[in-house]
Amino acid sequence: MKNLVSIFAGHDSNISFYHAEKDEYHTIEIERLVQKRYFRLHEDNSPEYQKDVLIQCRDIAEKEWGIKNDYEAFLISSDGYIQTDPREVFNTEKVITIASHHQTHAASALHLSPFDKALIISYDGGGDDGHFNVYMGDKKNGIRLLENIPSDFGGGYLLCGAMVREVSESSRHMLALSGKLMGLCAYGEVIDEYVNAFKEFFFDRNYNKLAKVTGLPLKNVDTPWKDPLQMYVFEDKKGYDIAASAQAGFEYAIFSVLNKYDPDIPLIMTGGCALNVLVNEKVKCLYNRPLYVPPNPHDGSLSLGHLFLYKKPTKQVDITYSGLPLVDRNKLSDYIDEYGATKVNKKKIAELIKDGKILGLVYGDSEVGPRALGNRSIVCDPNIADMKDILNSKVKFREWYRPFAPFCKKEEAHQWFETRDFDNFEYMSYAPTVKVDTLPSITHVDGTARLQVVTEDSHSHFYELLTEFGKLSETNVLLNTSFNIRGYPILSSIEDALYALNNTEMDYVVIEDYLFGKLK
Repeated sequence: MKNLVSIFAGHDSNISFYHAEKDEYHTIEIERLVQKRYFRLHEDNSPEYQKDVLIQCRDIAEKEWGIKNDYEAFLISSDGYIQTDPREVFNTEKVITIASHHQTHAASALHLSPFDKALIISYDGGGDDGHFNVYMGDKKNGIRLLENIPSDFGGGYLLCGAMVREVSESSRHMLALSGKLMGLCAYGEVIDEYVNAFKEFFFDRNYNKLAKVTGLPLKNVDTPWKDPLQMYVFEDKKGYDIAASAQAGFEYAIFSVLNKYDPDIPLIMTGGCALNVLVNEKVKCLYNRPLYVPPNPHDGSLSLGHLFLYKKPTKQVDITYSGLPLVDRNKLSDYIDEYGATKVNKKKIAELIKDGKILGLVYGDSEVGPRALGNRSIVCDPNIADMKDILNSKVKFREWYRPFAPFCKKEEAHQWFETRDFDNFEYMSYAPTVKVDTLPSITHVDGTARLQVVTEDSHSHFYELLTEFGKLSETNVLLNTSFNIRGYPILSSIEDALYALNNTEMDYVVIEDYLFGKLK
């Protein structure tokens, strides 16, 4: 078996590599390479530019991971075509497509999971094999389609976000609407008379019918996809209530599907809709079954799933910290000299955090998936009452209603958070209840928090930092948010990290345990 390479070129474009000699996988989320959120390689880009991006990815794989340019096959996702011949970049004679959209979602999640067999739910805004597929996954015998459900949970939820001014007016891209709606819905009250109509909307995808049934004055009822960012009709309290009602309808809709299937088999949820942490938390707590949500349930997982279907892994795969390396890592020593950066230990970092400082942390290859999990993170002390407002206004420049996430040691999580269990909490996939009132900056208005737990194995840097912070704080929980500035993806270079340091009110950046202060 030679090396393998696989690409999905639609929104959230990504390319994955299999290192045959080491039996390792790596994924590059291309938006981080080109610094354009939700980047689509196959749209708005010339064949020449597409080729240039492929060359950059090929060279990173060879230089950083030792994957020689000698590939058995180049896999292209069935709904992410490109207009350049990959054989001009990659040394291979085989360019093929063997699977469809939700198949690759399901394969990726199954082989990242700890389960040998599981029911797999893959649901999102749609691919070439539908919007919502249910599979029986078996690591030995493959993936079998059980049901294709007519629906559009992903697109429907996005359009619900488009209805609300506080969501749509602040968004630069329509794919940002769903995450913002999830944050805003906690500020509203569910309007019971609307819930069933929203539930049905996620199945029938009929925006015109939704307007008629509810009596809501929705815009562009016959052409809702013409310009979702210009469709808001609600704001303030009314908008918050619409958000809450849409979320409630979404939850009832997914429950109506899950209730049809055997509750005794482990469950995997993937696809873009599996980023809804409120749904995930309720599924975990309402159903007495093992549950797994991968770190990359969105379309960023498609190239990896394609690899798994071409060559079945022989063991559980961990892709969490196998993403894009720092593209200018070779310049670290030059930056250290320029800034007078000094080596720092976790004890010193903990002291700075306890003193109210905001630090960016950069270690190794980046996380895979849309959420920063320690290698490209901004951290601070959530015990400080106004830290959320400071981060929003002076560093992240994002909406007031969006919550920040905490992280803590897995063995200590029960002291501050309440949920059924803390399995699969490494990826910020759930929103448990916060049990204490001493964590104002990570406690959302509904009393929940999108928690990440860490162990020595899952993230040694975070674990060691918590060990030191725990000596200084009675509440051993820290705030973690992605290291980026509004409108840009998670950073991929030292240059960008230091730009953020010098152009926001962040206090320090730690890069590979070197402490950088602002350039004087």
